[in-house]
Amino acid sequence: MSNKSFICVSLALSAAMSSMQQHCVGAEDGFTETLTNYFNNYCIDCHGADDQMAGVAVNEGVSAGQVLEQRKLWQRVLKIVRVGAMPPDEIEPRPTEDENTQVTSLLEDALFNFDCQQVARPGSPVIQRLNRVEYNNTIQDLFGINLTPADDFPSDDVGEGFDNIGGVLSMSPLLLEKYVAAAEQITAEVIDTTDYSVRQSFVTESTALKPTHDQFEDVQGLRFLTRAGELSFEAKVPARGTYELIFDASAMPRSDDEMEFELKLNGETVKIYAARHRGQPKKFRKKVELTEKSQRVSFEFYGSDDEDAEEEKRSRLGIGRVIVRGPIGKSEPFYSDRHRQLITSAPSGDTTPKQAAVEVMAPLLRRAFRRPVSEDEVNRYRDLTVMMLSERQMTWEQAVAATVQAILVSPDFLFRIEAMPAESESERTLSDHELATRLSYFLWSSMPDEELFRLADEGQLQNTEVISQQIRRMIAGDRSQALVDNFAAQWLNLRLLEGAQPDTRVFNTFSDVLRQDMLTETASVFRKIMVDDQSIDELLTGQFTFVNERLARHYGLKGVQGEEFVEVSLKDTPRRGVLTHASVLTLTSYPRRTSPVQRGKWILENLFGDAPPPPPPNVPELEAADEDTLKLSIREQMAVHRTNPVCASCHQVMDPLGMGLENFDGVGRWREEDFGKPVDASGELPGGTEFSGPVELIDILLDRKDDFRRTLTMKMLTYATGRGLEYYDQCVVDECLQHMKQNDYRFSSLVESIVLSDAFRKRGQPENP
Repeated sequence: MSNKSFICVSLALSAAMSSMQQHCVGAEDGFTETLTNYFNNYCIDCHGADDQMAGVAVNEGVSAGQVLEQRKLWQRVLKIVRVGAMPPDEIEPRPTEDENTQVTSLLEDALFNFDCQQVARPGSPVIQRLNRVEYNNTIQDLFGINLTPADDFPSDDVGEGFDNIGGVLSMSPLLLEKYVAAAEQITAEVIDTTDYSVRQSFVTESTALKPTHDQFEDVQGLRFLTRAGELSFEAKVPARGTYELIFDASAMPRSDDEMEFELKLNGETVKIYAARHRGQPKKFRKKVELTEKSQRVSFEFYGSDDEDAEEEKRSRLGIGRVIVRGPIGKSEPFYSDRHRQLITSAPSGDTTPKQAAVEVMAPLLRRAFRRPVSEDEVNRYRDLTVMMLSERQMTWEQAVAATVQAILVSPDFLFRIEAMPAESESERTLSDHELATRLSYFLWSSMPDEELFRLADEGQLQNTEVISQQIRRMIAGDRSQALVDNFAAQWLNLRLLEGAQPDTRVFNTFSDVLRQDMLTETASVFRKIMVDDQSIDELLTGQFTFVNERLARHYGLKGVQGEEFVEVSLKDTPRRGVLTHASVLTLTSYPRRTSPVQRGKWILENLFGDAPPPPPPNVPELEAADEDTLKLSIREQMAVHRTNPVCASCHQVMDPLGMGLENFDGVGRWREEDFGKPVDASGELPGGTEFSGPVELIDILLDRKDDFRRTLTMKMLTYATGRGLEYYDQCVVDECLQHMKQNDYRFSSLVESIVLSDAFRKRGQPENP
């Protein structure tokens, strides 16, 4: 244990809190007296006022209210006392079983058995800025483009294990500059702002003209055909209209004889010209109507095909650089579909600029701000468009682009803004549009789609059955991959795998390609459980996985070929659930060897919510231990580490868990030996439970599946609400678990229980810091 905040201080509690304390433990004095006596008898020597080992002091009384407010710390204390990890074995006298039972009972009551009706509140998340993933997804869904401008943004901070926590998503001057640049990049991709009243020139060099045969040569800027044939190019223009073709042509050999050739458009003759050589090529001009984005322009001549003629006497045609200039006069731009979908109106004889601006901006604002917009809001952006058009002398498209850029840097787009409760109210139910936004960013990391918008417009999202239907629809679709990539990857620490660097001199089969295979395996398993609506317990116990040929060979599995990932059974193998995935086993290892400590810590923290405190100062990690210690086996090194009583309390729980996975090497391969010695994967947990190997370990962990379910629920509730959990959220978690139990702990019931909770559907008043 190591947490300096353990020092007990007096806290001012509200009337509701005081009432709750009395409900929990009855007499506050009895609670404080019992814990104080216990600490004085068994803890004070190491954690008193003089010797605050690991920064922990218990020399002052503690109340039930303080236990609840400092619940994370006291939950760790409870677990350590419950399993007998403290006091250390050498402490005499030792607490009796009755004393331990009494203390753990009091702590359990204070931490878990309070009256939910008296402390219930939905919480008040800090306003959430779109993180980088959410920004990219929202831009793609809003405009239908494949652009990821947020890749250039500064990295998002992480809080509570996730990068979508409102309290850590700050706004820096650099980020604001990036938003402005991204808005310009996005509008350039979506809106064609070319001023077609100004003629453009599109040049095709002679060397880009395609001949119909290989008998040609390039001379002084012209491409000559040495026998009858055709030179052609694709004229690509941005608008339908009249263009002028300007080109040079010359005939050979040098004579006064004219050589006829045809100018063709899409194979149809436009005009027949005559060319002759008089020392310089002749310039030709022809106006043509181009009605497609790309049309084939060709020059064909029928010169002498006399193969017996001397080379220099054969007829030849040479064409130089071709310029397509225009459009001339009225034109109709070939706008992209996304341009036309956005700019649905333009000023005309029947439509004023203001009217056109409203027609364009109103639907965009509704989708960009993810809610209905008022007439005043629309008019502000309308007026901006009209001002750009009149005062800045912009074209209509340029004015709209400038206004769209303003929308994209608006707080209403960059933040998920929710109305606060009225001053007279302690909480408010989210509107349908706010709920649609929470739901879509929870499951999709992006904005609502049209069906969610429609249901919100109709006021249907307060209906429990409708919400349940939408959850199943959203999970079944491809966009729910975001929950795999952004929730599961962070919960399971899979993003850390990118930074893992196994030493390929030790693990010579490891590669960056294999690293990606490992990630794909875990993501595929999570997605199958999610989409097939299996029990969440399968994440811990599932006897199936997904591998390609390379990963199957890594695991020693046969019968898999090719790059495609396929589902395989793990029956009769030592692998079960995500705990034995190579991704997890690799990220919890050192570059040259395994780390039972890191693996044990990962199990406690990610599967059971028992995050151990950071190690105390001046205690080296095994990697940094002295030379004599490093000569010992891993098991022996950890035994030495546990001789330090400060370390023992945590390590006697973590180490056996990690040792149970020792048959897997530092990149997740199965092994029977380590450096020529048999692997010892046995262990004994506090309380005397023994096991040998990963299968027996996982069987033992099944006894704690309720802790696993609670941990996963708490992690997902944190991710879904974008805030850290408070003591009153324990009631929400309990309700979720009860709902899940009634539905066999299926994945959909986990999501549904969170979405239907007050923590998700309501917003409370901000709490005092």
